[in-house]
Amino acid sequence: MARELSPAQVGEVAESVYALRLSRDVIDVANSAPGTREIFDLLRSSCLTGVTGLGGPIQQTTGFGYVAWGKGGRQGECLIAVRGTFKTSAYDWLTNIRMGGVIGPSGFLVHAGFWRGAQSVLPQINDKLRGRNPSTLHVVGHSLGGAMATLIADSLSSMGCPVRLYTFGAPKCGLEDHAQYLTSRLGADNIYRVYHDTDPVPMVPVFPYCHVPLDSNAFRLKGPGTRINVGAHLMPEYRNSVGDTAWSALPVILPKHSSFEQASDWLAQAAKDSGPFIMLSATALRLILSALDWILKQVGKTAALALYVGSTLLDGLARLLYSGVLQSIQMAETIRNMLNAALRFMGRTAIATGNMTVSFIEYVLGLLFRFVAAIARRAVDMLD
Repeated sequence: MARELSPAQVGEVAESVYALRLSRDVIDVANSAPGTREIFDLLRSSCLTGVTGLGGPIQQTTGFGYVAWGKGGRQGECLIAVRGTFKTSAYDWLTNIRMGGVIGPSGFLVHAGFWRGAQSVLPQINDKLRGRNPSTLHVVGHSLGGAMATLIADSLSSMGCPVRLYTFGAPKCGLEDHAQYLTSRLGADNIYRVYHDTDPVPMVPVFPYCHVPLDSNAFRLKGPGTRINVGAHLMPEYRNSVGDTAWSALPVILPKHSSFEQASDWLAQAAKDSGPFIMLSATALRLILSALDWILKQVGKTAALALYVGSTLLDGLARLLYSGVLQSIQMAETIRNMLNAALRFMGRTAIATGNMTVSFIEYVLGLLFRFVAAIARRAVDMLD
């Protein structure tokens, strides 16, 4: 199998795609990626196009990626890069909390918007690969393009050649069974997911979506500051973070594994108005979203997925959490603390202890999901 591309090489590729946002000229790509053009024939690469705009006469066909073939020591290898910032539909992908899943390329539920984006360029990619027999496929994407790249890699994994997937700041694109399947299909060692700990985009969409590779911290790098930061999503910031370091030497921040009891203790402190300041804290948001996942595992994730498919996500999650409230006093307290911690993260006042209803739980979850999605949308807006 061909050796992987280095973090610096992949970073250059991921940033070079943005040269196509106002043109379809691959010369712009070659000029913006001097290192990559030494190993891939960018001047003879094929541009992948997509349509942006409001429909009718107010639309424009622009470049959204490219397919290039290796040269020299990379002869026979194929590079596929996508940027994926379909501006007019990006809002729906990030903020439509009722958007459901669809059956993806391998038969598992994936995010409808990201799969739609991948499907818009896959026919072009398949056309460029027709009659060729690549020794290795390298699929690269940043931001929404990272989610599209993941589903493109999934679709192309049936070609029979090794597929390496590289993403920066990518959102989640599929449910747990999809993430488990694709991690096994590609091999965890062939998936290079890079994200900053303060980048909001990798935190969306929220439950029940999962990252690939499953059960891996991937390459979690220290982003600027400690609060959620839209600047942490930009490719120049990612390229600065990886520098010329090899994958094996990247300064990965290891996760702290907490028990459910430890999580409950943290939530109890975070829920208090007198507790630690957590407004816009990246660490607090990760713990709140992890706590939501932990709680749902306690009350039955399988039921959650059934509700997700057959009803709206918010309503299904609220009803599941309410069933947890009815289970025990301890579970009810943990759920109340999680909701209060979420309110404090958003800069709102925690509620006094009282009876919780399905409507109230849905209200707080809706606020949180929209709040996080709005920050992620601001980060995506900075790309165009």
